[in-house]
Amino acid sequence: MDVRERVEQCIENISFSARELRRAAQETENTQAQNAFVESAQKIEDCLQQCRIALNQFK
Repeated sequence: MDVRERVEQCIENISFSARELRRAAQETENTQAQNAFVESAQKIEDCLQQCRIALNQFK
């Protein structure tokens, strides 16, 4: 597996985690937990964007 494939696989796996955090936020009644899960998912998505930008450097 080359670097690009490895990073693409990481992006896919981490994207799943961000979606799961958002799902957890929807399923809990605790507002503080909801906010923390949503904020964490957003931070993950920000990191994913940086990874996508770095992948574009391979083109």
